[in-house]
Amino acid sequence: MVREFDDDEVRSAGPSVVWQGPGEAPAVLVLDPAGEAKHNELPATWRDLAEHLRVGWCRLPAEVGDEPSVEDILGGLRQRAHLVASGTAAELALRLALEHSDVVRSVIAVDPSPSGPSAPRVNDFSSSAVWWDDTTAARRKKLLSRGIRVECFVHRDSDPAVRVEPPVPLGHPDVVGRVVQTLLSFQGDRADPEPVEPERREIAEAWRAVRERFGPPLERARRSGGGSA
Repeated sequence: MVREFDDDEVRSAGPSVVWQGPGEAPAVLVLDPAGEAKHNELPATWRDLAEHLRVGWCRLPAEVGDEPSVEDILGGLRQRAHLVASGTAAELALRLALEHSDVVRSVIAVDPSPSGPSAPRVNDFSSSAVWWDDTTAARRKKLLSRGIRVECFVHRDSDPAVRVEPPVPLGHPDVVGRVVQTLLSFQGDRADPEPVEPERREIAEAWRAVRERFGPPLERARRSGGGSA
């Protein structure tokens, strides 16, 4: 079931997507592996971003193998979306991008980890980064050939900007900052042979507003070593 943000009904069970933001703005769909729970709004740390972008939040079931249907996840899209996923949801995001390239623009993985009962144990920065690089290389190459960018960042246990053990919750301010940095980098990469977004005035204005609002504090964080991607 896909719900709009201004619905009065609160989801009581099962996966759903909550959307907030201008209908024609660039879309960002977050896949949150935190498990099923009641929610009818975005985390507070994402709401400022939703003033300029259309942000969807999909809270996935905690049990591996109980993922919602593709229609549950992607049915509310009005245009191609940037997918953001953490932990075990990162592999789901890659699969969605490969199988539904027509509705995905990019994939951003946050502290990714393998899924499934036979998955290898990944419990620190080094093993997580190595696992991602080794096991997803072919899929990332295939997606890039289709014009879909894939980026990943992994938090270290000693990261002073976070102070919680990875995987860091997607609502953490550092995660939001790094996601915004990555999204903005997609818009300014002149080496990309295809534009990441369609060249429409409202799209350009949305990204300009995000850059003006979030760019200065992100740059200060980057210089201090606390918020670089």
